[in-house]
Amino acid sequence: MRRSIIILLAAGLLLAGASGARADHPLAREDVQPGVEPQVFNIDLHNARMKAAVQKARRTVGFFIKALKAGAAGDYDFEVKKPFRQGDVVEHLWLSNVQFRGNRFDGYVDNIPRMIKGLKMGDHVSVNPDEISDWAFVRKGVLVGGYTIRVLYLELSRAGRAALEKEARFHIGS
Repeated sequence: MRRSIIILLAAGLLLAGASGARADHPLAREDVQPGVEPQVFNIDLHNARMKAAVQKARRTVGFFIKALKAGAAGDYDFEVKKPFRQGDVVEHLWLSNVQFRGNRFDGYVDNIPRMIKGLKMGDHVSVNPDEISDWAFVRKGVLVGGYTIRVLYLELSRAGRAALEKEARFHIGS
């Protein structure tokens, strides 16, 4: 948010894990290479497409919860994006290995926080469904949800989109 939405995505848009997160996690994978910083995307909060994406994710979170609870064959890599706040700083980070318990999502920070002090990749955190900024999972190789990912995806060149889908190992589609 500029107040900016900080979306950490490497290899185009996706990040990886550490303790509690998996290194082969395709939805949120970060190429962690010594001396190489992952891409950081600053998205203006007032960007109408990003704002609409967050609103859609919040409106449709019930679908995500049902899919998460059902655990259907072919559905995997369930994640939610949580906005972390410290003063005027807001950083949106993906949570992996998500569970829904007691009307809250529990998961593990699956990005390297850049601006939130005292938080690290792999930390266990929770978030209310009405506070998330996105949700996503993969169904039979196709991204479901991931509305903020789609906004960024549409801003990539055709070659960038192809590279991202190859790296992600799932299809983003429309």
